[in-house]
Amino acid sequence: MTIRRVAAFALVVVFATNAVAPAADEPKLPDVKTFDKLVIDTLRAVHNTGADLYNEKKDFPGAYHVYQGALITIRPLLAHRPDAQKLIDTGFADADKETDLARKAFVLHVAIEGVRKNLKDTASEKKPLEPPVKKPEEPKKPSGLPIAPPPKEVKPK
Repeated sequence: MTIRRVAAFALVVVFATNAVAPAADEPKLPDVKTFDKLVIDTLRAVHNTGADLYNEKKDFPGAYHVYQGALITIRPLLAHRPDAQKLIDTGFADADKETDLARKAFVLHVAIEGVRKNLKDTASEKKPLEPPVKKPEEPKKPSGLPIAPPPKEVKPK
């Protein structure tokens, strides 16, 4: 009987601990600007790795697969940037039309550079300023014409 009581107490402690602290385990997402910069930097690293494979080692299939894997991975993370997703989709469609792996790798390289440029341009755009607050207009006075004095009160005689 003692083992059952210890086990029941352990379960109560575990459930009580989980009931108190689930919010602390939730990840904090970065803001959009920080996230976009992280994607830009990651794609630069992918570009450099693929460029080394393509240019120095002449490993065209390797470069293609590095670019392909990066674009597949990054695409769903850019749901807040549909233009960038469209660039990725277009890059894949254009690469599928090619038969030579060297050419396919180059087409995906162009897609990566296009996504990076799109994200940089989006990040550098400034939010439009709020329109200036208009002051109430003063009543307009006719220009060039003299203003007549107000009429005088006439007293009865």
